[in-house]
Amino acid sequence: MIQTADKSNFNDLIQGDFVVADFYGTTCVPCKLFSRILEDLEAEIPFLNIVKLNTTENPEIAEKLGIRAVPTVHFYKDGALVASHVGVMQAEDVKSVLAEHMYA
Repeated sequence: MIQTADKSNFNDLIQGDFVVADFYGTTCVPCKLFSRILEDLEAEIPFLNIVKLNTTENPEIAEKLGIRAVPTVHFYKDGALVASHVGVMQAEDVKSVLAEHMYA
């Protein structure tokens, strides 16, 4: 499921069992490419929790998390950050992180 986050609900949304958080910017072309990759992954893995946060509209969260470039992807397990990546990830790379951390 893909959910949109903002400063009022971000912390609650990342508390799930395993969450992929996509930090993106409105005018970022690579972000749009990665968004399509996430949509395809969501169709393939329907139980995957994906949270998208627009850093242009929520700069305070980006600053708090030290996000300096988009797209940035954080992987959370039970609310704790277990992996992160700056830049577009291919679907296979995302699946690799899922395999490493989701069931660990």
